Parts: sequence; structure tokens; C-alpha cells
Amino acid sequence: MDIDPDEIVTVELDCDGWPSPYARDITRRQLGELLLLLDDMAAETETAQEDAA
Repeated sequence: MDIDPDEIVTVELDCDGWPSPYARDITRRQLGELLLLLDDMAAETETAQEDAA
């Protein structure tokens, strides 16, 4: 089964205090890039917290 990187998917963010969810249509390729970016940001945060301790 192949995954089409240009297929459109809906990403929805919903946080406490928001009046409504924030939804956007993006491609699977964009979603993959976003997830890699978030993973990098999490790693940088973890390193910064370890350095501060």
C-alpha cells in the first residue's frame, strides 16, 4: 500500500481555552515535515531543560 504524499488531510488542534478547534487542510508531505519540526523542537526543549538542571 503506497501513501500519496500529495493527498490532502485535515489537521485539527484543540486546546483548553480556545473558542473552537483550529483546523487546516494540508498534504501528507506537509504533515510529515511538521511532525519532524515538532520532534526537533521537543528535543531542543529537553536538552535546554537538562542543561538548566
